[in-house]
Amino acid sequence: MLHMEQVVRPCQVAGHGVSGTLDHKLGKIISQSWGATENTLFTPAGQQVFVNFEDFYQRAAEEHVTVFASSGDFGSSNPDINGNIYPFPTVIYPASSPQVTAVGGTSLYADTSGKYLYEIAWFAGGGGVSQQFAQPGYQSSLSAPVQQILNGHRGIPDVAYNADGSTSILIYLSFLGPSAAGYYAIGGTSEGSPQWAGIIADANQLAGHPVGFLNPKLYSLGRSELFHDIVFGANALNGVPGYVATRGWDLTTGWGTPNASRLVRELADSE
Repeated sequence: MLHMEQVVRPCQVAGHGVSGTLDHKLGKIISQSWGATENTLFTPAGQQVFVNFEDFYQRAAEEHVTVFASSGDFGSSNPDINGNIYPFPTVIYPASSPQVTAVGGTSLYADTSGKYLYEIAWFAGGGGVSQQFAQPGYQSSLSAPVQQILNGHRGIPDVAYNADGSTSILIYLSFLGPSAAGYYAIGGTSEGSPQWAGIIADANQLAGHPVGFLNPKLYSLGRSELFHDIVFGANALNGVPGYVATRGWDLTTGWGTPNASRLVRELADSE
């Protein structure tokens, strides 16, 4: 049974402010399905946004709260404040925060009985190199070719999940009113962040305590049977150069998607 009260969604944060999530102990997992292109925050006011949120994420890690963020649905391209696409690769924040677990996107394929077949990188899944943040220590063990691309900066995503609208999931929406309530197909990396949150809620329950900040653990567990390694696909979009899925960690799907039953047990047992 999943303890959903562990997962904090944006609607629960409204009215509490950024720090209110932790002040009021609303949960041990935070899922964020929002983001702004990093470059739109390269102003004095934008830099203060970085400071405020980074202070919050650091406190979350200290209090053993897991934080996820979606990597975006524009591939390697993202809009400026006027909606125009930057003509060079960009990433979004808060996914680019080194203190957040960024969730990229895949296209998931299964047979008619629902058995997993394979995944490829979703062409619109956000991923790339941060222009704001230096490379965190947990990414220092990545391969030499990856290090050349990162050039001392934070790379995203860390992991991935099904996001393609044509291979989407169904969710039941009731807030639309009785006449419009029903099942709707949902796609985008916004669906991956809360689903990863649900998986970690299971890990917390199995461990008997919060597993907390995930990234150091995920990078130490990479290159294993705990993930579906995505090796096909790319995220170039809108004429902007993108990145290609490769073996191991890459800038389209990170370590890949979870082999959930094995990953949950490994995270719970590693504490």
